[in-house]
Amino acid sequence: MTNKPKKWFMLTIAVLLVASVLTACSGNANNNPDNASTTDKPDNTAATEEPKKDPVTLKIELFDRNNTPAGADPITDNFFTKYIQENFGDPNNIKIEWVTVPRSEEVDKLNVLMAANQAPDLVFTYDTATVERYVKDGGITDLGPFIEEHGQNLKKLLGDEVLSYGVFQDKQYAIVAKRVIEAQISTFIRQDWLDELGMPVPKTTEEFYNTLVAFKKAKPDAFPYGGQTDYFHMSPLRYSFWEWDKITEEDLYANPDWIMPGNKEGFRFLNKLYNEGLIDKDFPLGIGKDTNQFQKNMVNGLVGAGSTNTNEPVYMGYLAEMTAAHPNAKLTVIDPFTDSRGKTPKPVYTPNGIYIIVPKTSERAAEVVKYLDWMSQPENIIRLQNGTEGETFEMVDGVPQTLNNETAQNLLYNYFDYCIILNGKYVSNDDNMLNIAANASDPLHKDFTVASIDSGTKDGVTKARVLKPIESEIKLGTQLRKKAEEDMFVKIITASPENFDAVYDAEVEDYMKTGGTEVMEEKRAAYEEQYK
Repeated sequence: MTNKPKKWFMLTIAVLLVASVLTACSGNANNNPDNASTTDKPDNTAATEEPKKDPVTLKIELFDRNNTPAGADPITDNFFTKYIQENFGDPNNIKIEWVTVPRSEEVDKLNVLMAANQAPDLVFTYDTATVERYVKDGGITDLGPFIEEHGQNLKKLLGDEVLSYGVFQDKQYAIVAKRVIEAQISTFIRQDWLDELGMPVPKTTEEFYNTLVAFKKAKPDAFPYGGQTDYFHMSPLRYSFWEWDKITEEDLYANPDWIMPGNKEGFRFLNKLYNEGLIDKDFPLGIGKDTNQFQKNMVNGLVGAGSTNTNEPVYMGYLAEMTAAHPNAKLTVIDPFTDSRGKTPKPVYTPNGIYIIVPKTSERAAEVVKYLDWMSQPENIIRLQNGTEGETFEMVDGVPQTLNNETAQNLLYNYFDYCIILNGKYVSNDDNMLNIAANASDPLHKDFTVASIDSGTKDGVTKARVLKPIESEIKLGTQLRKKAEEDMFVKIITASPENFDAVYDAEVEDYMKTGGTEVMEEKRAAYEEQYK
C-alpha cells in the first residue's frame, strides 16, 4: 500500500517529461522555415493578405424598347449582361446593375432622375440641349482626366473629331458614340403587293401617293403607308416639298422647320394621307409612347410601305419575323420623295451619336470610363455586337456574318443598347466598306441593307455645327421639342382638310411666340459670329 503513491507519482512525472519534449520539438519545427510543412504555408500566407473588399456597384442606364421577342431572355438578364458582368465586372470587383428607361421617354425620365439625384452612374441622351443644360447647372462630371487615365482604347476608337462633340465649355463633359453608318432614314415598300397589282416601284412623291391609293383599294384592311408616322421619320417626305433654292445654310441651322418655305405643303400632303385613310388613323396613340404597333402591323403583313431608321427592319429583327409569317412577302427599298430639283433630300447624321455622361452625384466616373474603355477593345466589340461565334455569327473574311437562326434573332435585336459607344456594327476606322459589310451581314437581307444604306445617304442634308451654346434652347428646348414633335405634329395632320390652313398657321404662330422666335434669333446671332 505504501509503494502505490510513489509509483503513481513517478509515472506522472514521466508523462509530463514526454509531453514537454514533444511540445519543444513541435515549436522548433514551426519556427524553422526549412522544416515547415506545405500544409502550414497557406495559413501563414493568409494571415498577411488583405481581405477582399466588397464589390462596388456600377449602375448603368439601359433603354427599354418594349420589343423583346417572345421566348427571348429579359434585357437585364441575357447573354450581353452576363458577358459584361463576367468579363468586365467580376475581374474589376464591380457589380453591374441595369436601370431601364423607356426609349420613347428617355429625356423626360432622365430629367426626373437627375433632379431627384437618383440617376444611374452612366446615363445617356441624344439631345444636345439636355446635355448643355446639365453642364450649365453643374450637374455632370468632367470626364477628361478619367479618359486620360483609363480611356486610351476609347480615345483610339472614337478619335478626336467624335470626342470633340462632347466638349462643352472647354471640358469633356460627354463621351460621344461613334456613328458607323451616317444614313438616318430609309423607306421600303411591299414588292409582292406591287407585283400583284402590276405596278412599278414609285419614283416620285406623286407616284408614291398613287401607289398608296391602289394599295388601299386592293387591301382595305391594310395600312398603305404604315411605318413610323412621326415627326422624325417623316423628314424625307417633308423635305421633298421644301423650296431649297430659297433656303440658306444659316436658315437650315437656325430656323425651325415649321417656317421653312414648302414645309406647310409637306404637312398638307400628310394631312391628305390621313384623311384618305392611307396612314394609320391610330398613329397618335404611339407618339411619345413607343407602343411598337407599327412593328406588330408589319409582322402581321398589314403594312404596304413605311419609313424607318435605316436598316431597322433587319437589325431589330421584325423583317425576319414578317417573312417567317408570310414567306411570299418581299420588301424593296425605295427613295420616292423627290423635290423640284429632282433630288431626294433627307437628313443624315453627323459623326457623333449618343452622349454618354456621368452625373455629378456619382462616385463612379473612373469605373464608367474603365467600362467604356473595356468595351472599346476589338474582341469585346465583336461579342457585344454579334454574340457567340458559331451560335449567332461566323467570321467571313474578317467580317462577322449573322447566322440565320432563332438564337441570333432572339439576341441581336437590340445589341446596340449594350455596345453603346458605337451606333451601327463596326469593323474598321479605315475601311467603311467593311463596316457596311458588317451591317449587311444577315445573308437573307444583305441586299436590303445595302440598298437601305445607299438610299439613306443619297442627297443627304446636314446642318452647320455651331460651337456656342444656345442659352434659350438650353432653357426651352425640351418644351419646344415636345410641342413640335407631339402636339403640333398630331393636331396638324389630323385636322379636317377645310381647317388645315387655320390649324397650321395658329400652331406655328403659338410655337414662335412660346420660344421659337427667341431660339431662332439667338441661333442666327451665333451662326453669324462663327461663320461671318
